[in-house]
Amino acid sequence: MPAISIPKTQDSKPAADKALALLPGLLVVAIVTIAGMLLQGTELFSRIIPMSSLILAILIGMVAGNLLPLPASTRPGIKYASKTILRLAVIFLGFKLSVGQIIGIGPEAMASALFGSTMVILFTLWLGKRMGLPTKRALLMGSGIAVCGAAAVAAVDGVIDGEEEDTAFAISAVTFFGTIYIFLYPAIRALTGMPNLFFALWTGSSIHEVAQVAAASAVLPDAFRGIAATVKMIRVLFIIPFTLILSFIPWGGEAAPEAGAASAPQARRRGRRVSVPWFALLFFVAALINSFVPMSGTAHAGLAGFDTWIMTAAMAGLGLDIRFKALAKIGLRAAVLGAVSSVFLSALSAASIAILRIHL
Repeated sequence: MPAISIPKTQDSKPAADKALALLPGLLVVAIVTIAGMLLQGTELFSRIIPMSSLILAILIGMVAGNLLPLPASTRPGIKYASKTILRLAVIFLGFKLSVGQIIGIGPEAMASALFGSTMVILFTLWLGKRMGLPTKRALLMGSGIAVCGAAAVAAVDGVIDGEEEDTAFAISAVTFFGTIYIFLYPAIRALTGMPNLFFALWTGSSIHEVAQVAAASAVLPDAFRGIAATVKMIRVLFIIPFTLILSFIPWGGEAAPEAGAASAPQARRRGRRVSVPWFALLFFVAALINSFVPMSGTAHAGLAGFDTWIMTAAMAGLGLDIRFKALAKIGLRAAVLGAVSSVFLSALSAASIAILRIHL
């Protein structure tokens, strides 16, 4: 009679190996997270220079990642924090939001966010062509800026089969300019006295990455942070119809197929599947639970506190993952395209919110 334990051991060993591979990086992330939380509780960063644990964790992570000789064994755990833990934190952010608040955003805000994303993609393609950049590079850049940062770049690259350098250019630019916005947006808010709701809508509709939106909106009360996250999630979900549309466009550059054979792009498209951003969907599920499932004050406070901790850990991973040398290699024309497109989206979003006077 064959032993049943052998398959279980074979299945569990790779999982155990993966967990061990993540451990060194997660320990570094944990240290940065605790440092960020402790610093935020000090008089300096809680009252004199108000700064959230999220931003402090990014700053500490950036300094540590670029100045300390972190071993290569820490990379998997750091990546895990900046990707997987971030998505978990976004889901739990839904417990700070209600369906009433989502509905309260209104169709105007949703339409404004989607209009801005569409216009920026078209603008980036036009400007990239004028600057002599490859179409795929401009499309990847525009997608990352307009939709959801590196995740959008990866999703679109899976459809159009861009060159590795094109993907690297786009991700580097999105990371660089989005990181600047993390600090620039709160500074603009402080200087202009911008209303909380306007800032939440502007942040959610114009900053590139989910993590960057979370960090920049950390200066807001929880309800408004939830609004910023909701608007951002609407943009994230835009990747589904967008990649579907792109999958029907014949992207050139491959050799002609033999007579009667399917072309390379056609063969690839048959095997493609559009990846649904599950964390965005679960974010809304969490908001539904928060709205309709009775929950004690202690449980609600526990979920909110847990989200703060794991979001801070995600920011620590994001900071540790940023490499100044890599950002310096994005190239001048690609940098200019990314900068102009980022500013275009920021200005367009602010203008549309002001013109429509969305709930102000």
